Amino acid sequence: MAQQIASALAFLLAGLLAVFAQGLLDASPREAPDPRAFVAYAGALALFLWAMRRDPAWLEAERPATPSASPPIPGRPFWAVLSLGLSALAFLESGGNRFRLLGLIAWGLAVVAWLVAWWDAPLPRWLREGLRLRGWHWLLLLILGLGVGFRYWDLWNLPLDVNSDHAEKLLDVRDVLSGEHRIFFPRNTGREAFQFYLAATTIQVFGMPLHKFALQVGTAFIGVLLLPALYLLGAALWGRHGGLWTMFLGAVASWAVIPSRVGLRYPFLPTFAAWSLAFLIRGLRSGRRADFLGMGLFLGIGLYGYSPFRGMIAALPAAFLIVWAARRGWQTAEGRRQMRDFILGMLTALPVLAPMLRFIVEFPDLFFYRLMTRVSTWEKPIEGNPLWILADNLRRALLMFHWTSDEVYVATLPLRPMLDPVMGALLILGGAAAFGWMVRRRDPVPLAALMAGFVMLFPSAYNLSFPQENPSTVRAAGALPPVLALAALAPTMWTAGWGRAGARQWLGWGSAGLLVLTLIHLNAARVFETYAQSYCRRVLNASEAAEILRGFYAGGGPPTNGFYVAYPYWFDSRLIGMWLGDLDWPHTVWYEDLPQVVAQHGQLPGPKLYLVHPEDEATRAVLQGAYPRGWWAWRPRSRCEGLGIWVFHVPPDS
Repeated sequence: MAQQIASALAFLLAGLLAVFAQGLLDASPREAPDPRAFVAYAGALALFLWAMRRDPAWLEAERPATPSASPPIPGRPFWAVLSLGLSALAFLESGGNRFRLLGLIAWGLAVVAWLVAWWDAPLPRWLREGLRLRGWHWLLLLILGLGVGFRYWDLWNLPLDVNSDHAEKLLDVRDVLSGEHRIFFPRNTGREAFQFYLAATTIQVFGMPLHKFALQVGTAFIGVLLLPALYLLGAALWGRHGGLWTMFLGAVASWAVIPSRVGLRYPFLPTFAAWSLAFLIRGLRSGRRADFLGMGLFLGIGLYGYSPFRGMIAALPAAFLIVWAARRGWQTAEGRRQMRDFILGMLTALPVLAPMLRFIVEFPDLFFYRLMTRVSTWEKPIEGNPLWILADNLRRALLMFHWTSDEVYVATLPLRPMLDPVMGALLILGGAAAFGWMVRRRDPVPLAALMAGFVMLFPSAYNLSFPQENPSTVRAAGALPPVLALAALAPTMWTAGWGRAGARQWLGWGSAGLLVLTLIHLNAARVFETYAQSYCRRVLNASEAAEILRGFYAGGGPPTNGFYVAYPYWFDSRLIGMWLGDLDWPHTVWYEDLPQVVAQHGQLPGPKLYLVHPEDEATRAVLQGAYPRGWWAWRPRSRCEGLGIWVFHVPPDS
């Protein structure tokens, strides 16, 4: 008993010391990490390893569920041949970068036929026996509700203003609503299609306008879909407690929450990476072909989401092979069968990708353009030795959870690590615990998660042409599911271990509850305070420009007489139009052209209004000279610090 108490106290003290260490790192300048942090981390790891060595039951408290594998079931040749034929038809009907009705029907049937051809598992229990909620399920629903709240709370206002990427995407959504059913959208260097069809569906189902909010509602939904996948991943790795903790971390982690609120394609990467990786881990545990088929299905779907997801084409085989090699799979009949089933799982992505494959064959330059601008000299020369750049990029990507940072304000906390101090500390302890887990249990499956996470850093690290863009919060987000699963292992061991502690159970669950509340508080502050303020200061306030124009119109100003004088790196006029309900709003004048057109404006009857950049002195002089009776008003930022707007009012009789 005394040994158990000493081990528990060491376990708890290691966690507190690791949080202290990460807090020191987080607070120190980016150029010079606080050396005390490394000393504290060393002490935390020493205590943690001592606790596991003193009481190895920590590593035995929870076991992952291993679904029983049914006897090998041969494939169904008729359905396999049917799937290949329908896939060929879908491929042929997808020419010219267009979805067509016959091709869509063939596409859907091809995927279903492929799954029927190779499926080897019974239907899920809830389909066979009906849905019955138990206590555990209510806890899952509670975590899911928490994740929904983090993603949808005050979504209209955070973020309120957006950037040119949103304008480009709204044009693509408008194309879909107008009947342009593309497979791949070439605008803005090329974009996969999933988000645009999701946004168009959101607009049609809910009667929403063509607005940034329609994008945000859809991406927040994709962010919510991440959570059940994290439960499956954590449960397959560590057991049911592990699934709950992994799902909880994903529900609140700012790295998972912020990109899903922005309205861009970012959450498609971690969500479908989590689903495909979860089914891979389940397949490695169960040996069922059906799990590998699920892996390939989500691999194919994810390739329609966000281009860095293409890294999963390499990550999944790498993750499978490292476990297969550790098990010496080539020496056993079961290992050889699992290899065949994994290959069938990867091939499952092919019928899912039939339309995309046709596009790649017809337009390879467009499909690979964005990638090639980052790994080659297509856009700019590579400055330095590519191998050294890649090595340094990888180093910084590996440190991004605790030290290095993304500088882009759109979907992260600039110049801050990806994880909050508590979650960063849990990741360090979870890595040590995973090593102990694999050694003690002779279980190589966690290696698959580690390998997949490492490979999915490459979409950020391979940026040889623009290394300053690495590490990227959004391009490296394929590593998010493995990172959260590792961070979940330490609290999993704690709660599972104390679950059988009788009278002392309250101590274990009480401390776990305190950890839950701390993580909720920390990440709510990161998302709704720190990120909100940082984003507001950096984004341009097109909504306030539109608000000024609406006031002008409401006061009797003619719609033709309100002008935006465009200036370098100022508002995208399409965003002003978005707020006014017209993406093609036509009343923008480039500041260099104003001297030539201001005379034409003078012939327009009624009052006039001009929005002018604070630094555009030339425009101010031109307008004052053209309209001597005009008057200026300064409109400061209303929600945070930042650039205001000069507003020039012209009386109707000027």
